[in-house]
Amino acid sequence: MKKPIKIFIFLLFFSFSGEIKAKSWCKAIYSKDILPGELQKQINKCRNSDNFFLAVHSTYKNAGHLLNSFVAEYCDLNRRLLRTEPREGDPYFTIVCEFRKSNLRK
Repeated sequence: MKKPIKIFIFLLFFSFSGEIKAKSWCKAIYSKDILPGELQKQINKCRNSDNFFLAVHSTYKNAGHLLNSFVAEYCDLNRRLLRTEPREGDPYFTIVCEFRKSNLRK
């Protein structure tokens, strides 16, 4: 009796294991002391990553719009986006998204 149950549990576990996939992460930070072109270098290193974290410092007058433009350019808009806005102690606008694969992967 125990053997069929063990086989059933093994097959059940095996069937769900195909859906679990490791995802790679990459981050880019647009800070107030960044040099020209440095952010693009950070993003270019992310070509083989699945997920993207971007932070834009709030000292930029257009930081929210800048974040939105990066979302439109690099994120898969059919997937869920996680955003935060600056709060006390954390001066960054942030976004976590899934890469738009057609733009970053060759």
